[in-house]
Amino acid sequence: MATDEPVMLASPASPTAGRRPLTPRGVAFATMFGNAIELYDFIIYSYAAGAVFGPLFFPTDAAWVGTLLAFSTQALAFFVRPLGAIIFGRVGDRWGRRAPVLLSLAFMGSATVLVGLLPTYAVVGAAAPILLTVLRLLQGVAIGGEYPGAVVVAVEHAPPHHKTLYGAFPQIGNMLGSLLGGIVLVISTLAVSPETWRAGAWRVPFLLSAVLLVIGLAIRTRLAETPEFVRATEGAVKHGRVSFGVLLRRSAQPLVIATLLWIGPLAFSYAFLNSVIAFVSSWRTDLAPVDAQIGLIITSVLLITVVTVTARYGDRLGPDRVVLASGIWFVVWAVPSYALIDAQVPVLLWTGMAVGAIGYGAFGGVAPRLISLLFPVEFRFIGVGVCIALSGIIAGAVLPIPALAWVGETGGSSVPLMLMVIVAGLATVAGWVWLRAYRKRHPEVVTAGSDT
Repeated sequence: MATDEPVMLASPASPTAGRRPLTPRGVAFATMFGNAIELYDFIIYSYAAGAVFGPLFFPTDAAWVGTLLAFSTQALAFFVRPLGAIIFGRVGDRWGRRAPVLLSLAFMGSATVLVGLLPTYAVVGAAAPILLTVLRLLQGVAIGGEYPGAVVVAVEHAPPHHKTLYGAFPQIGNMLGSLLGGIVLVISTLAVSPETWRAGAWRVPFLLSAVLLVIGLAIRTRLAETPEFVRATEGAVKHGRVSFGVLLRRSAQPLVIATLLWIGPLAFSYAFLNSVIAFVSSWRTDLAPVDAQIGLIITSVLLITVVTVTARYGDRLGPDRVVLASGIWFVVWAVPSYALIDAQVPVLLWTGMAVGAIGYGAFGGVAPRLISLLFPVEFRFIGVGVCIALSGIIAGAVLPIPALAWVGETGGSSVPLMLMVIVAGLATVAGWVWLRAYRKRHPEVVTAGSDT
């Protein structure tokens, strides 16, 4: 029988001693905050990169080159995510989940706030882009541990029959961050002129993330260790060596499968949540930036709803079916979505974004638990972290940077972005095919619909 009583696993010497630990439901809500900061940051950074970071931090003769350089710092953050996944994953799998999820949130949130305090190129010269890049790298390392740590903590604290639902809370946090980012950008756009925004108002959204950071840290300090980790501490986790090499030797196929599965949804997130505002501002000028920001708000509300519903009923629908449907959705909707955006009519822009979000939200409702259970407890943190980090490199850097360069060279064609989403969706479908074949050869692998 499911219970939401607090899991009393903290010893008298533990950091939660003297305070009531969070219930499993409270843990699920605690995992939302770090991931809200993650996507909130990516939304506001992507807009700032497209609107002001080029001339402020990367001044060049060709404006689109400066914008591309600003977006490239975003890509660099993806490339260091595996490092964060390995660092935080090793700590989390060997010494416990609590410390890395606290540290990852602290580093990630601090990096976002500090971007709002950076001097520009006009003030400190070449030091400005260097400092901006360093902060993006720091955040990339932190994100490498944040999302997988939150997923693992939520799943391992969840009562039986509720692991899919609770495992989706970090994804719901992402969508809340997207919603908050959209709201802040709309208010900023309507409240100040473009000149005021470029002069310094762009800093305000970054500084506001300090509120989420403080709340998130205050809640997470009440986390106790997860029951599954505690049960495993007498075995490999406590005495064995956890490393990337061990992960490759023991779970190479699950690692590749999970990486493929995540490419489609992460590419959608990059294309329609993180960069669509910059794309519209730069290349679809019949649309106002606020049109894309309103679309982001609409899409985020829909995503929160779809993720929640799919997480609640995903086991009945069949998680594997939901994942396959999501991959196909990305492929099928890639061309119509950008065709609607190219029409430069606000309601069509919103339709293109919102309809595509259905596949992303459905995937996010079932995938966290499904992928967590591909890895054993003793290296689950590092396994989930590395697969998401690798897929992030592909979906957030390897695919979009050439696509954006192609967009610039062609004077704003959306065809490169269509192809990017199609390729990413096919990767998710390929991961699903491999997953089904792997399960047939390894029936001992726990499926997402089980009760464990």
